[in-house]
Amino acid sequence: MIESLPPAPLWRRLIAATYDGLLMLALWMVTVLIDAVLRELAGASRSWGSLQLYVFVVWLGFFGWFWTHGGQTLGMRVWRLRVLRDNGDTLNMVSAAVRYAGMLLVWGVALTPLLALTPPLRVEPHAAIASMICGGLTMAMLALMLFDRRLRAPHDWLSGSHLVLLPKPAAKSIG
Repeated sequence: MIESLPPAPLWRRLIAATYDGLLMLALWMVTVLIDAVLRELAGASRSWGSLQLYVFVVWLGFFGWFWTHGGQTLGMRVWRLRVLRDNGDTLNMVSAAVRYAGMLLVWGVALTPLLALTPPLRVEPHAAIASMICGGLTMAMLALMLFDRRLRAPHDWLSGSHLVLLPKPAAKSIG
């Protein structure tokens, strides 16, 4: 049955990513709040490096748990997407971690040009050009998805996984 499921189209992936992005924003706010409260109670100074690591681990826990328990985040569930290993199994924690890290790399590089152009950052011109080149390369890598039979993104290749589109659930009869 797994072989008969079609690959997830790019537009569904992006909408599901938007849903999950909103969840990540909320999770980020709660994580920063907890970090701030714990640091205040302990009298510890702020450490951006440890906060970044903390957010990374919390998000890994979020994606890792959902991908290893059913293969769907909340955004993926709404849009009937499921991530599977290339052999049809659900992801294990190692492949979920590799997929998560690859996903962060792809999205981070893809969004860098937008961040570099925001006024408060005041990025040097050569750094802005380098980030635009990186963003262009990432978009080119994502465009390669269109030539892959299973529409795999770079983080899918790295983790040996792919996204499939699940069929619509059967209509429930009344009575």
